[in-house]
Amino acid sequence: MRDFQLLSKNKLAARVLSYELNQFLVLKAFFYLSFLSFFIILCFLTPAYSAGTSSSDDKSAQSAHSKEYYTAVKLIKGGNFDDALVILETMVQNEPNDADIHNYIGFSFRKKGMLEKSAYHYEKALDINPKHLGALEYQGELFIALGDLDRAKVNLNKIDDICWTQCNELRKLKQAIDKAVK
Repeated sequence: MRDFQLLSKNKLAARVLSYELNQFLVLKAFFYLSFLSFFIILCFLTPAYSAGTSSSDDKSAQSAHSKEYYTAVKLIKGGNFDDALVILETMVQNEPNDADIHNYIGFSFRKKGMLEKSAYHYEKALDINPKHLGALEYQGELFIALGDLDRAKVNLNKIDDICWTQCNELRKLKQAIDKAVK
């Protein structure tokens, strides 16, 4: 009480440091910091995946890829699907349970117009990892090429269920479906 009386001589300090005001400010600050912390955790710890990577929740099963894998990805991005397929088909013999490799094999076959082989490898990738965003997107694009918009929309819904926020795969497949409808 004596401390408060001393502070009350300075009316500005007494108003700012009164118990009720401090308690309110502390609670308000706690609320805002809690909200901010939740937002930061949600935004920055939610994983983002590119179309060539898996979205598996099981990170221990996902190993780093070899130099050959990244060489094949670079060839694919350059449009050199034949050379990429040579590398990837050799790799898949040694790593038959790698969804990323199957996804890129499927992608390369689809770009070459070999849709049956493409479908096989997308299915294989999704058997290994049903939440593989890249395989879901690319398989959806395959369904569009086959004229099966309903199955493409099923893949779009699966991607939407996996992504907490808009992800590239969701946006790209939605654009492809919208373009096919027009």
